[in-house]
Amino acid sequence: MNTKQSLSPFDIFAKEYDAWYDSQEGKIFYENEKRCIKKLLNSCERVLEVGVGTGRFAVLANQAVGIDATFAPLKIAKKRGIPVIQAKAEKLPFRDKSFQCVMFVVSLSFIKDAVNALLEAKRILKKDGKMIICDVFKESELGRFYEEKKRMGHSFYSHANFYDFSEFKEIIGKTGLNIKKVYGILKKSPLEPLELESPLEIEKFDQLPGFVCIEVCE
Repeated sequence: MNTKQSLSPFDIFAKEYDAWYDSQEGKIFYENEKRCIKKLLNSCERVLEVGVGTGRFAVLANQAVGIDATFAPLKIAKKRGIPVIQAKAEKLPFRDKSFQCVMFVVSLSFIKDAVNALLEAKRILKKDGKMIICDVFKESELGRFYEEKKRMGHSFYSHANFYDFSEFKEIIGKTGLNIKKVYGILKKSPLEPLELESPLEIEKFDQLPGFVCIEVCE
């Protein structure tokens, strides 16, 4: 049996994935995404990131713990000082009401059962806690760009199930949670040169930017 065939692409290409954030393009993407996340993360003390990957976003929190289903990225996150556990989003190894914030950064689209993952996140949230869900939606220009990459068999995106915003709202509705605030960034076409942007609060969802961060509470 070929061992690589049994591994997730996030295991096989963990180092390459992480190194992209230090590339010329990746640095600008990363800085823009961080700016958007920080609009909602600043009020959080103890954070669980579900789908922590290599820890690039968990390091933004004052105190973070990360879980991921794949092992290789966790080794990199651990080197960044993030306490990590290998676990699935649908079965979190934590007590009820143990985190003030739970964060998903472009990970919900890669989770098989999004509803159960969010219900688990809801279970471990403290009273008055919140979730921060950041993702790329299909109706955005970046979303359409990623959907084409998925169609062409991209190593990562072929495993994703990108949602349009109406589908996302249905999923949130099934969990008994409510959308409180929405911020977005990466407004330009992915085919245009990247530049640093400022995140904007979104109130109308007919024209979403490429990267969207949503605060969700009970």
